[in-house]
Amino acid sequence: MKGMQKIKRGKNFAGVVFYALRPASHHKTPPSVIGGNMDGSNAGELIAEFNATKALRPDVAKAVWHNSLRLPKNEALTNSEWAIIADDYMTRMGFSETHLRCYVLHDDEDGQHIHIIASRVSLDAGKLYLGKNENLISTRIIQELEKDYQLTRTKGTDALKPSSLPVIRKKSRNEAMLEERTGKPCPKSIIQKAIDSITLNPIAIDDFVEKLNSMGITAKCNLASTGKMNGFSFECKGVVFKASQLGKKYSWKNLKPMILMNSSPNIEDGRPVIPEPAAHRSDEAVISIVEHYPDEKLYPEIGVRPDTAPTSMTMRWIATIPYLVSVISALKTVRIPFLKAFNGPRKFFSVSMIHLSSVSLKQTKTNNFKPKGSHQKAHKPLLP
Repeated sequence: MKGMQKIKRGKNFAGVVFYALRPASHHKTPPSVIGGNMDGSNAGELIAEFNATKALRPDVAKAVWHNSLRLPKNEALTNSEWAIIADDYMTRMGFSETHLRCYVLHDDEDGQHIHIIASRVSLDAGKLYLGKNENLISTRIIQELEKDYQLTRTKGTDALKPSSLPVIRKKSRNEAMLEERTGKPCPKSIIQKAIDSITLNPIAIDDFVEKLNSMGITAKCNLASTGKMNGFSFECKGVVFKASQLGKKYSWKNLKPMILMNSSPNIEDGRPVIPEPAAHRSDEAVISIVEHYPDEKLYPEIGVRPDTAPTSMTMRWIATIPYLVSVISALKTVRIPFLKAFNGPRKFFSVSMIHLSSVSLKQTKTNNFKPKGSHQKAHKPLLP
């Protein structure tokens, strides 16, 4: 099964609906609607329903979503089989039941294929389907459908060569032996399968971390010194893996399209945002630094109100600075003045510069000058 080389988006539902339902000489049977979640069956009724969703979001320029699924030549499915596969495909792509779509069957000499026409605007308050990196995701889903429904396995689209697809790092010899001996998957396989199952659809970064945590996997964000997000490291059963040890598929470059950073209130453009003062955030977690003294050392600890949960990326970021309290304590010990707030008026003082010079006895006799001391005051002040 193959999809279109590139999923298409458009402005006008009428054009794509008329194209899909228009009979042609190469069709063995007239095109017909075989599935979807719409009431209409002819072009006029379908267009009216689609335009109703488009009216919910007049700010969206391209509300039309169009793709096709094609079987190899001389293969065929029943209408109900096509509808089941198409519904599964749309669910895995991230469409909900409130996104209107219809499936139109074409049966010609090159084989059966269906056109999937959908609205990106949901009936549920006009929520918009974003579909980031959807061409690559669609190719992967089609390959999964071929395996799950026992269809003929086909290669991906010409635009996506196998060498360009993300690579999954294979298990090492020791890991393979461990699996064979215990009969259980090794930590690397557990992490890979968990990430694959979570990133089928776009997901917020906090939900991504929490779901992995519920599976016994700890995901730690790796931040640069500038605060920019560089990716994750994962821990399972006491074994820590960098993304490079899992494979290129799990690098931040390939995970980023599926993880929504801006959906989190504490992340913007991959950088953690310092939260507002607690007085303006009564419903959020409050960060406090608590001092402890194990082994005569100071370590920071995140204190959170009992009715909140430490899901903020900022809190996890601060927790990675083990020497923060030690630095503050050292500065307070030496009484650095800038640690104290200064609320008084600012004053400026003039400063006189002292010039030190040595005068020889011979010079004083020549100039008939008797020095009163070894220094003189210069009359030019340093500051006016």
